[in-house]
Amino acid sequence: MTDPFSLEGIRQRLGAEQISSAQADRLAEAIAESLQRTCEEWFPGTDYDNWRQMLPEPLLDVLVQLLTWDEGGRIVADYMPTAAATCIFLDLQNRPIRVG
Repeated sequence: MTDPFSLEGIRQRLGAEQISSAQADRLAEAIAESLQRTCEEWFPGTDYDNWRQMLPEPLLDVLVQLLTWDEGGRIVADYMPTAAATCIFLDLQNRPIRVG
């Protein structure tokens, strides 16, 4: 089974989107680079492969769904949905919910 956050796994996931294979390749590389940079900057000293393995697979779907085209024809993270998701995750991280 392919690691969903490997370059190949990201390419496979992007294959379901309405973009060309060249665009999917460039986008897969950009997402993989962003993952690497995130690990290095936010979790210094963490083994990248181990870090990537603990990421839930649906996170890749969320990342892909938050992308859009800008006016220059580039693929970017859509501001409002990305900001909303970020704020919700930060809120849930900082205010645990009692379930019992």
